[in-house]
Amino acid sequence: MASLLSAKLVFATTEAPGIDLTIQDILGIITGLACWFTRVALVFIVVAIIYYGLKFMMAQGDPTKLAETKKSFLWGLVGVLVILGTYTIIATVANVLGADYTLFLPLMCSF
Repeated sequence: MASLLSAKLVFATTEAPGIDLTIQDILGIITGLACWFTRVALVFIVVAIIYYGLKFMMAQGDPTKLAETKKSFLWGLVGVLVILGTYTIIATVANVLGADYTLFLPLMCSF
């Protein structure tokens, strides 16, 4: 019992190791993740455009298939706008938090 108590006292007196992060640091991490996500998403966007083009061709004038393909393509475009709007979202959140958001516009992703 005494060893558990002494261990508890040792851990209670030492400070937890860590890094002090500022808002700028956190937004830098988020920006890096957004850059990576956008690169991956751009590949999927190209694949989706090719896929929707093939679906349009395979519809062969069938009104139900054509309507379904148009709806899918519209939601794909909404997704593209959200993905490409992540930089605007990051800048808006940074502005609300009071961070220097000029670092993010235009967002420079290192390759």
